[in-house]
Amino acid sequence: MRNPLSVLSALICLAGHAQYGTFDAAAVKAARSTTLFVVLDPGDSPYNRAITNAVKSEWKFNSGVEYITVADLATQPIDPAKTYLLKTLRTDPIKFEGIFLALVRGWKPKKGEALRQTDNSFTSIPMEQELASLLIEPRAINEQGMSAMLHVYVKHLQDYLKQVETGKVMDKTTADRLYAGRTRLIREAEFILVREHLDKSLPDGDAIKTEYASPFRIGGLADAAGAAEAQDRDAMVSDVVITVGDHKNKHCFKRVFNAGTGELMYLRDDAAIFGKKEGFIAEDFKAIARAR
Repeated sequence: MRNPLSVLSALICLAGHAQYGTFDAAAVKAARSTTLFVVLDPGDSPYNRAITNAVKSEWKFNSGVEYITVADLATQPIDPAKTYLLKTLRTDPIKFEGIFLALVRGWKPKKGEALRQTDNSFTSIPMEQELASLLIEPRAINEQGMSAMLHVYVKHLQDYLKQVETGKVMDKTTADRLYAGRTRLIREAEFILVREHLDKSLPDGDAIKTEYASPFRIGGLADAAGAAEAQDRDAMVSDVVITVGDHKNKHCFKRVFNAGTGELMYLRDDAAIFGKKEGFIAEDFKAIARAR
């Protein structure tokens, strides 16, 4: 029988690690000299086009970049001399099932070891091989015109790697402290709130103003995408991912990114049970308003 404390520890590790990545500066430095393999979905898709464009224009971490498909990766062994930018599927029975955009360092596979994937997201990547990762919503990217956000996500992953490599992020506590230290800057920029990212408890701008007195504007998904496409460093954009699950274990992850730099300025998640807290709520704006 498995130790309940071990199970709980593993779940806590999954929830924390999967939104961040490694805390090992040496591992990040070693990965710089490897070739990056960007893993694409089969065929053509908005995701494929967007991630290809984002890497070509924004990726500076590795000097060499190549592109392969999910099927290509299935036919060749994982190589410890390479890094891979791919989608992973992580399941936490207590908190979430989600898809992550992850930078993974290759490893020497065991005899007979094969990569497993579901819907082009890999399910068997060892967590210790992840250098950086971020929860994403592929359907929004493919179907809702949010492909421009991949440019922001790619920049964010590299910013995270930079913070680990320079010793500013050494564990989850220092990562959270870094993001919390940026939150106050949201009040000094153009804050674009996507209407679809607001919980139903905030039906309009007046409801937000009771907690948040700094400037903001409510727009559509196209407004956030436009700021990302323009690489506007003076704009902050909301971002929300609600995980897969039933009413008992869904979670809503809320983020605010700098549209130009990709820096993560705010991060919070809440249990989105029974249709509640499915987006930014009053407590989020209260936290941003009080950030120092």
